[in-house]
Amino acid sequence: MIQPILQPQKPSGSPSETRKVFSVSEMALTIRRQLEREIGQIWITGEISNFMQPASGHWYFTLKDANAQLKCAIFKSRNRSARFTPEDGQQVLIRAKLSLYEPRGDLQLIGEYIEPAGEGALQVAFNRLKEKLKAKGLFEPDYKKPIPKVPSKIGIVTSANGAAIRDVLTVLDRRMPQVPVVIYPSLVQGDSAAQSLINQIEQANRDKSCDVLLVTRGGGSLEDMWCFNDEALAEAIFASELPIVSAVGHEVDISISDMVADLRAPTPSAAAELLVPDQNEYRRKLNQLKRRLVNEVEHKLEVTQALLDRLTAQIVHPKEKLVESRAELRELTQNLLVAFREIISENSTDLIDLQYRLKTFDPKFELDQRKDELVIAQDNLVKSFMDLLKNKQQQMALSMQQLNDFSPLATLKRGYTITEDETGKPLTSVEQAKEAKELTTRFVDGEIQSKTI
Repeated sequence: MIQPILQPQKPSGSPSETRKVFSVSEMALTIRRQLEREIGQIWITGEISNFMQPASGHWYFTLKDANAQLKCAIFKSRNRSARFTPEDGQQVLIRAKLSLYEPRGDLQLIGEYIEPAGEGALQVAFNRLKEKLKAKGLFEPDYKKPIPKVPSKIGIVTSANGAAIRDVLTVLDRRMPQVPVVIYPSLVQGDSAAQSLINQIEQANRDKSCDVLLVTRGGGSLEDMWCFNDEALAEAIFASELPIVSAVGHEVDISISDMVADLRAPTPSAAAELLVPDQNEYRRKLNQLKRRLVNEVEHKLEVTQALLDRLTAQIVHPKEKLVESRAELRELTQNLLVAFREIISENSTDLIDLQYRLKTFDPKFELDQRKDELVIAQDNLVKSFMDLLKNKQQQMALSMQQLNDFSPLATLKRGYTITEDETGKPLTSVEQAKEAKELTTRFVDGEIQSKTI
């Protein structure tokens, strides 16, 4: 109960009168402190109206019901952990302290925590954030990074003491213990968990020692796992250069982190099975390949041995080959001698024939005969040249006569004249003569100049 601030005033004029006079600021401060001390934190529900979010990041709005209303403020340091952004007309539940805004004397609520009021409030907040991130493209398959089939090192972001890390390490050790693991310990529950997860994801990206990250925790209530539905965490997962596998809770639990991650696993154990292959399966396949290789090698050896046997059977002893070669050499030598004798015999016959023809050949007779032929050919050549010259002279005389007949001088000799203008162009009509400035008339023995009038 709020205690009275002022004592009853004594009647004026009393000799023992003492007065306590407050300034306005002192009065406002006294009221604020008593309100905050006496009432403290409260839970209050109502409807949002006049919601504002200025550049400072603080939230200012009016909380009202049918009969009353109160001013309310939730500062940036507190609204960061809110799971939604309030809207006008929305019913909310707020944890706040009653205070007084001294500069204006307004009674107001200072909010510490806010959530949608009524049944399914968390689910409403989840659906709103889901639609917001979907519109921004954070769930698009095109942005999903491939998960390595056999990672060289795995980073795990989770609680270092939770059941999830034990399950994951057990499965990894059973399936492929050769792959090293780096644990990035983080909170996985509570108001600070989302930022803790973000810090460890960013640290793993700075380290660049892992091929893939697993962000995980075991099962729990929706409230317990709510940090995995944080918008800032979703942005950090989307921005990670390392591919991220998300495994939050049980198979039926689906978080925003699962949707943004490059791969979602239903449970932490299932995530471990997705991250590494089973070494026993690898051994089985390796044994199969080994057997196939042995069979192939044995078959190849059998084929090669059969070929070797066939080639061995074709090998002839060098002594036998030498004897055979000597026999062939003797045969070739004999054939060569026979052919040589035949060539000598044929050439001897030709030589005798040539010697006979040489003896019967008289060079002086042949030379005289060739001289007579040359004289005859020379006489024929002179006669042909004279005939050709006479013929060409006749043709030349005829051409000169024809040329003289067509010469302008011959035309002039017959009494004709040629009239030209000042440019030397022959005139062929009276009109052309009238247009000329000067006329030149050529005769056979000269020319005269004239002008047109």
